[in-house]
Amino acid sequence: MTYSTVALSKRFEHRYKFYANIYNILKKDFEDVTVFLDTGCFNTLIPRLLAKQWGRSLGFKMNYSLGGSLIEAEAFSIDKIMIADVVLERVVAFAGDYKGGHEDDIILGTNVINNWEMIISKKEHTFQFRENPTDSLPNKANIYQNYFNKEGNYICIQDRQ
Repeated sequence: MTYSTVALSKRFEHRYKFYANIYNILKKDFEDVTVFLDTGCFNTLIPRLLAKQWGRSLGFKMNYSLGGSLIEAEAFSIDKIMIADVVLERVVAFAGDYKGGHEDDIILGTNVINNWEMIISKKEHTFQFRENPTDSLPNKANIYQNYFNKEGNYICIQDRQ
């Protein structure tokens, strides 16, 4: 399996931002978004204003700590996110009103990142990834479907065959 390559943006202050596409279920088309790779964030976060256009509510809310602030976040299943030529489907993300340098970004947490084998090149300002790397990754099967529920339990959603 080969790697997909994504150019990290030189426009942004933070070196781990890049452009991707997310499927808008209301418009039935992909839209450009800014994504921030955050290995310190377990769950993927999206701005609340955009969540209803991009996905479906999973029916619960929780308080989430982000950048030293506590925000109320609602769990959503995002239909599709396209990064390079890879489409991730039904990504679980938490929608909230967060402020600061990332308030318009999708914050891609380790529930998605851990499903990849990645090489980040500061010299070339790119990252390369393989969505389904070797079996050495923990729980690599559909890891981006997993999340913590409001009771703090780890939930693993697997596709039905």
